[in-house]
Amino acid sequence: MSNDIAIELIGVEKVYEPGTPAEVHALRGIDLVVRRGDFIAIMGPSGSGKTTLLNIIGTMDKPTRGKVIIEGEDVTDYTEAQLAHIRRDKIGFVFQFFNLITTLTALENVMLPMLLTGKYSEKEAREKAFYLLTLVGLEERANHKPRELSGGEQQRVAIARALANHPAFVLMDEPTGALDTVTGSRIMALCKVLNEEFGQTFIVVTHDPGVARTAKKIYHIRDGRLFKTPPKDLLDYAWEPGREEKRRVMRVYLRILREDLAALRRRARSGDLSEEEYRRMKQTILRELELIKRGLER
Repeated sequence: MSNDIAIELIGVEKVYEPGTPAEVHALRGIDLVVRRGDFIAIMGPSGSGKTTLLNIIGTMDKPTRGKVIIEGEDVTDYTEAQLAHIRRDKIGFVFQFFNLITTLTALENVMLPMLLTGKYSEKEAREKAFYLLTLVGLEERANHKPRELSGGEQQRVAIARALANHPAFVLMDEPTGALDTVTGSRIMALCKVLNEEFGQTFIVVTHDPGVARTAKKIYHIRDGRLFKTPPKDLLDYAWEPGREEKRRVMRVYLRILREDLAALRRRARSGDLSEEEYRRMKQTILRELELIKRGLER
């Protein structure tokens, strides 16, 4: 398998209540390859199998038949404990209703997934979380709790949190469903910058053609089957990020990568990483730094 594949589904089927009068075929032979740097949208109405597919991609449900492979690792038969580690380390989640912890500040919400991995000290997690909030334009709201933030601000916190552990892909479930059109367009434009400038992989599950328009590839799901037929009636309005906004995002992301590099060096010095792991992870960060350098020079 190519090492540029973030997630692959092979012949995935999902059957509820098999062998009973209530049997439902939610997914029928789904084949999907998502490569690193892809930005795909999966569109479908209620009852199409969209939510079931999202749950399987996010390892929150298992297929009845078929395989789920994430970064070359077949996770189909993993235990729930193993899948919890996969979700923590390899998948960033952005939900329609944000799912922030209401008793924590924006900064603490973004810190939490980093601290749960044990890969960051509290100081490192705090600094990286602040840069991630700066990346989404919320540095001045870092110490505010969710109830003190607008819907658009909460969703930007959720995006920062999703990026915290450098996931293989970010899975977005109706990310603009609770937002007005303009705010939703700006949220998707931010994701577009992160994808185009840094190669962050996004999978967006939506019924909204305006959201789908942001993606590079659009799939339709109908009656549990996946099709590559793009929608024809896309919304006319889409906010495009300007040159200065792209450069602002790149400058902040540069700081985030430097924080990651510092944390990586600390872990290598303390013996938490083998020499091979250190080299591999360092090369990944250096490649991204080179991407940013090229972007800033454009």
